[in-house]
Amino acid sequence: MKKTSKLFTTVVFSLLSIIMPVYADGAATEEPTEQQTQQKNECILLAIKCGNSIISIQDKIQLLKEEIAKGRTAYTREEIDTLKKKLDEVSKTLDFLLDR
Repeated sequence: MKKTSKLFTTVVFSLLSIIMPVYADGAATEEPTEQQTQQKNECILLAIKCGNSIISIQDKIQLLKEEIAKGRTAYTREEIDTLKKKLDEVSKTLDFLLDR
């Protein structure tokens, strides 16, 4: 009985270790709702809540422009200035890489 119990527990934990990353990945790929798109993009602004996202420099420039366009409805003046500085830095990085 103890062997069966240990085997069952081992199988359950093995299956959970396989299923949970797949479930978490599926949750991250859901389309954002309209309310979520009107909120601050904390990944771009503060580098938090980014998950496993990897974006190209061109995509980051586009995201920064979109976030800046939201203006005062989503961001404070200081946050908009921070986004503009990040846009400038990323644009300079792209220019540097293209000039090489």
